[in-house]
Amino acid sequence: MTDKNDYFDVNAEPARFEGQFTPDPCEQRVEPIDGHEDEISTVRDSVLNEPAFTGELKQAHLGEWMAQKRAQCTLSGNLTVTLVAALASGPFAILGAFWTGQPTGFRMLYMILFAPVIEELLKQSGMIYLLEKRPYRLFSAGQFVAAAVISALIFSAIENLVYIHIYSGAMSIQDPHAFACFRWIVCTLVHVLCSVIASFGLIQVWKRQIAEGRAADLAHGFWPFAVAMAIHGVYNLTVALLKIHF
Repeated sequence: MTDKNDYFDVNAEPARFEGQFTPDPCEQRVEPIDGHEDEISTVRDSVLNEPAFTGELKQAHLGEWMAQKRAQCTLSGNLTVTLVAALASGPFAILGAFWTGQPTGFRMLYMILFAPVIEELLKQSGMIYLLEKRPYRLFSAGQFVAAAVISALIFSAIENLVYIHIYSGAMSIQDPHAFACFRWIVCTLVHVLCSVIASFGLIQVWKRQIAEGRAADLAHGFWPFAVAMAIHGVYNLTVALLKIHF
């Protein structure tokens, strides 16, 4: 007869027996899970990641799962997923920027503080999604940099077209040609530079994720993001104060 205390032993966890386990009768009263969690969430939250099993703080079970999934992926598939993430991030960042940037009495404060935060985060949104949900698709730091450049170029192109062809009429610009050149050259370079810097933060998160076999923790990429946002904010402030071509 099995001792009642055996059911409370960590070594008696059902996850260890792959179905070959007789549960405590009281466990039959527990409501089944809804089944809506994605695969990585199920693995990440598994009891098999507990230090009592692994003997260390690393989430060995999650690390093994990522390694197995990574071995099943192809280079072409990984590159395609990266391209899709980059192509989606640019327009998504535009939507976020214009949606939250409605004209208010605090427009200058928004331009300097909030716009850089929103835009730099959203331009990386596709790669953040891959880090969180499809980390096995990431194999090189170059993916992050390339995605950052593509996303920034798309974001800049859409933003430039809006400013040049829609907003310029309300800004009484004396030299539209110079304004257009400024937007396409300077503004585009600033967006690309900030995005690349921010991507270094995701690279740090990814490298730590690989080394520790743990779920992605964006807190480890804070400083590169902070630098990118600061540069973006200072640029916005400088342009607003000097009124370059405006």
